[in-house]
Amino acid sequence: MFLIADGNNMAWAGFHALRKAMGSETPEDLTRAALLGLTQSVLGLAARAGEPPLPGRAEGSSAAKPGAFVSRLAVAFDEGRPLRRRSIYPNYQMGREAQPAFIENEPFVLAAIDQFIEMARSLPLEIARGTNTEADDLIACLVLESEDPVRIASTDRDFLQLVDDRVTIYSPVKRVVIDAAGFEEHVAPKRADGSTVQFPRERYLDYRVASGDASDDLPGIPAVGTLTAAQLLAFAPLDAYFDAPMMVSKALGRRNVKLEGALRDPATREVVERNRELMDLRRAAKRYDTLAPYLRTGTWDEVTFRAWVADQRIAALDIEAAVRALEGIATGSPPQPHGQLPLA
Repeated sequence: MFLIADGNNMAWAGFHALRKAMGSETPEDLTRAALLGLTQSVLGLAARAGEPPLPGRAEGSSAAKPGAFVSRLAVAFDEGRPLRRRSIYPNYQMGREAQPAFIENEPFVLAAIDQFIEMARSLPLEIARGTNTEADDLIACLVLESEDPVRIASTDRDFLQLVDDRVTIYSPVKRVVIDAAGFEEHVAPKRADGSTVQFPRERYLDYRVASGDASDDLPGIPAVGTLTAAQLLAFAPLDAYFDAPMMVSKALGRRNVKLEGALRDPATREVVERNRELMDLRRAAKRYDTLAPYLRTGTWDEVTFRAWVADQRIAALDIEAAVRALEGIATGSPPQPHGQLPLA
């Protein structure tokens, strides 16, 4: 399996999870909280071969399924600001930069990322990063260039558009693996009575396009939330409603005059095309002829890695399991159980 971690996503999650538990107050302690969270998440996940931790266990713990094996590991990071997308929509992700908590803590998280990347020179993993380039695009490139089974570790729901028989998503917060077979179970929105509104997995991108993404400050079609978007796409492809707005009543089981009017407005089609340009990761990946300028691969140095872990006092990481997983990635062979010698 090719395991790809969304580095910024994991660094921020680790920072929020550990800063209070560690009593972090100084810049050094705040940076360390993000660094430990990122390291434990990435290496713990590698040791578990992309699987969730056992109930009650930390992200740095290990318990891989028998036969599971990470043959390649990459961690992708944002760097700078999303200038390409802001050239299309200036308000893209601007809301988070207006939040004092983000501005105050960003330097600590970025410092932790820099330290992780420096440490990763001693690890057999790939770092994907480019100035003013989003990790989402680099991850999409890595996924689409690979022919191996891929697992993406991230809470970013944009990656769900890539799910198919080869590509799966591990959500660290929910601690679930989302694959093609269980896609609807984890993705379909629920009505007030608890029932779900399922729609074809292939229409997930337009589901996001229509409903928008508040986390990126990106509005969707007026009068369309996640439930309405799912109902529309369960009935027909999104573009069909521009040709026949009255079809909304069949999809929803009732008239929605506001939505019908929005679909007749040329500005709504512009919103849809803008959101597709911003959200379509396959389209974004095509912008890169090669990822070579954005990739750096470390060289496995177990002694240096062990010394670094000891110096950082990373107690929540199963170090022996992590070493076995990293050794397996470096050699291209499944890691041996602890205390077992490789077969001759």
